[in-house]
Amino acid sequence: MNNFQNLVYGSFILTTVLTSCEKDIYNTKAIDCSQAEIGNNHPKANEYQMIIDQYVAIGFPGISAYIKDGSGVWVGSSGFADISQGIKFEPCHISKAASITKCMVGALTMKLQEEGVLDIDDPVSKYIGSDILDKINHPNGMTLRNLMTHTTGIADLIKTSAFYLDVLNYPNRTWEPEELLKYIYGAEPVELTDEYPAKYSNTNTLLLSMCINTATGRPHYELLREKILDPLGMTDTYYQSREKLPETTAQGYFDLHNSGELLNVSNFITGSGNGYGGIFSNVFDLNKFLTALLIDKTLLSSSSLDDMLSDFYPSGKDEYIGGTKTAAGFLKKFGGMKYQGIGHSGKDLGYSADMFYFSEVDMSMIFFINYGTDGASQLRDSFYAFERDIMLKMFED
Repeated sequence: MNNFQNLVYGSFILTTVLTSCEKDIYNTKAIDCSQAEIGNNHPKANEYQMIIDQYVAIGFPGISAYIKDGSGVWVGSSGFADISQGIKFEPCHISKAASITKCMVGALTMKLQEEGVLDIDDPVSKYIGSDILDKINHPNGMTLRNLMTHTTGIADLIKTSAFYLDVLNYPNRTWEPEELLKYIYGAEPVELTDEYPAKYSNTNTLLLSMCINTATGRPHYELLREKILDPLGMTDTYYQSREKLPETTAQGYFDLHNSGELLNVSNFITGSGNGYGGIFSNVFDLNKFLTALLIDKTLLSSSSLDDMLSDFYPSGKDEYIGGTKTAAGFLKKFGGMKYQGIGHSGKDLGYSADMFYFSEVDMSMIFFINYGTDGASQLRDSFYAFERDIMLKMFED
């Protein structure tokens, strides 16, 4: 159970807030998705569809998926984008990518380095003043690279009960960086070890976005649109709290009481728009980003990409896949699977997503699930099982 669950479990607060707060996501509209026909003739089309149907049957509201393997591309979906309205989840529907946002902010940082605006080996203190840094337990000489590789040991703001209490009280709030940092002022740093020299913390990417703001004199979200999203034609991608979400946005759900009852938690905004989360997209747009960055390698220069992926630091174990390593804006999955993938997972209160590229076999896996796997529930393990089953089918001869 996470801090959000601890605060609302067994209380009336959640129901009251859900029915009374100003909403960022309203009823979802149906969408005509002709692109959903891609891969109908794929030799594994029925098997992939059976997998996503199986996991919707055990409780996930909806799933959309994009898979590129040795036989081509398959796209599919199952379940509902809006349960109450009976709107089917289509691959064109927009859903929350959550921490996949970090990949885009990482790519933006590298582009700014190419332009000579900043250097990822610059000290963070060059961009963030002592009035803020002195309140944060952090290593001396901390650089932007440390933020991007999660090698700072700085506490994670979204792990604090105080933060989730304020999310409950102000569910649709537009958060600014300094408002979020207060939750980790004075907090004990996370211990880093020789075995695990990195520790994932959303605070790192929040601080990185602040460095970008200072270095450029502009909000990082404007630059993200200008230098990443628009040039790649990602017209179905939006940054929550900084841009209005369209009516084709899927609702997000969570089994708060672990009873099989799904509650709509779409409008609990956990700091979106501050670097570490907030991107809403669909499988086609995420594929544009993944392709440009890691497959065609047209988004960044070869030296920038090499620099971005040069060092991966072990950050922890994962029961299903064996473990993760962190690099500059990415998670690299390793162990337990036949091949290694580079990309990122996203997990928020009501949404989950994956975006990975397996370069050894030129395979891609992108999916959205409009169910939150950040908190404990019967379906959290099912997320990892789904991830595992999709990869096993992809790698199957």
